[in-house]
Amino acid sequence: MKYKKIEVDSNEIEQRLNTSTLVSKVVAFRKCTDDQINQLLTHQPTLTKNPSHALKEVCQRLLLAKENKEKVFVGGDYDADGICATSIMVDTLNLLEIENGYYIPNRFKEGYGLHPNIVQLAYDKGYQIIITVDNGVKAFDALKLAKELGIEVIILDHHEIEENPECAYLLHPDLFEEPFKGLSGAGVTLQVANELVGRNHKHIALACVATMGDIMNLWGENRTIVRLGLDIINQHLVPHMDALLDTNSKVTEKDVAFQIVPKLNAVGRLQEMANPNNVVKFFLQNNPNEIKQFALQMNELNNQRKQMTLQMNVLAEKKNLDDDFIIVQDERFHEGLVGLLAGKLAGKYKKPSLVFCETDELIKGSGRTANGFDLYSFFAVGFEDEFVNFGGHSGAIGCSIKKEKFEQFKDKVKEKFAHIEPQQEILEEACTISANDLSLSAVHEYLDLAPFGQGFAEVIFAVDDLKVVSTQLIKQKFLKIKFENNIEAIWFDVDPSIKVEECKTVYAEVTINEFLGRKKCSLIVKTIE
Repeated sequence: MKYKKIEVDSNEIEQRLNTSTLVSKVVAFRKCTDDQINQLLTHQPTLTKNPSHALKEVCQRLLLAKENKEKVFVGGDYDADGICATSIMVDTLNLLEIENGYYIPNRFKEGYGLHPNIVQLAYDKGYQIIITVDNGVKAFDALKLAKELGIEVIILDHHEIEENPECAYLLHPDLFEEPFKGLSGAGVTLQVANELVGRNHKHIALACVATMGDIMNLWGENRTIVRLGLDIINQHLVPHMDALLDTNSKVTEKDVAFQIVPKLNAVGRLQEMANPNNVVKFFLQNNPNEIKQFALQMNELNNQRKQMTLQMNVLAEKKNLDDDFIIVQDERFHEGLVGLLAGKLAGKYKKPSLVFCETDELIKGSGRTANGFDLYSFFAVGFEDEFVNFGGHSGAIGCSIKKEKFEQFKDKVKEKFAHIEPQQEILEEACTISANDLSLSAVHEYLDLAPFGQGFAEVIFAVDDLKVVSTQLIKQKFLKIKFENNIEAIWFDVDPSIKVEECKTVYAEVTINEFLGRKKCSLIVKTIE
């Protein structure tokens, strides 16, 4: 990645907000609105009361179901957001003592969302109400059958509404007021839970995990949910989260994203080895020993997922990766992991990448973009003859192709991409600061702006006036650098061609390193000029 230095004038902001120069520069660099600044500087948020009339109608209907002793079925999804949303909804129904059941379909055998066969089974078992969480707005066939059978359907979803679904009630972020637009599926479900049973530590923590897992925009109620969720997790109020984490330090949004979310997603990706319905049971479980035991199993499964992805990566690296649009296919690739491998290849080679596996009848694949290239638009027109299934968005797609059409498909991709103007390498902007801006108090103040993520990522700083005191190569891999002003740095992806001692600008993220009770400003180096 290459960087473009951005100078910002932050004097007015610094005076108005009475913040450090570092924080005022970040606010100016990110072009934060007054409302966003207020969100960043509010460190004790509370859940906002959702005024949605539709929300109140849904809650009244569920209270009526309790009164009438109606059975409620919850249809979920197999990713982290869907698992968390299902857990919140089922736990809420349990707390209300409403008889309920739930089911998350098999990713490979049944596919995503509510299907007619699930509706039929729910009807046969006497369910009068179906609630879909993190799915439902595209389940047209299932919704039609539910209506014919006299089952009321409540949809709690956040996926794009392409056509109005035929259901009794629909709760969706697009239909909410600010600050509720942009919620995850579990975030929408939390609105119902909070209205019915009030603030619940487990529900908020689950919605926090889902928000990070689905990479939702971290403004508005999402920011509140993640901040509150992290506080709850750090207070050890939800033992399930403790069991899934591997850290003795303060838990951050990164720990949630890189330790908890992959373990939940691994269950959905490897459904021949595990069942996401059991993860819902895990989150509903109160026995400490059972919680620990199941968490160990999830950790082991995630380690298997890592190993399998690594093996797939080794196979991929032996194939032709020279084309401007990478397409790799292997019968040994696992269907649930092709997206992860596509992301790795796109990130490493800075090229759009498609990775395919084989099933009995089809070639199934997943694609990830690079340099801002719009994958969805590229494949949306001209490939109708090859695709059996296709979906996604600009950054990621999934598709299925007839085996006999695969070679034709590859040729067509190569030909079409050859006529597209080369994508210019995107320069990531870096906020220019001085070494004098990096006091411990200022860095603490900056880190307190967390959570960082979609919509408000950690800033890459360009520091121009650092003077090297010493360097040390650790384990022949990492370079530890000491600068003047008691600032240190670690550089993981060292470029051996760069003479560090002659550096003019260091591009890095900023954090605080504590060792034996002593704290120092620490830079995580991206590159050095």
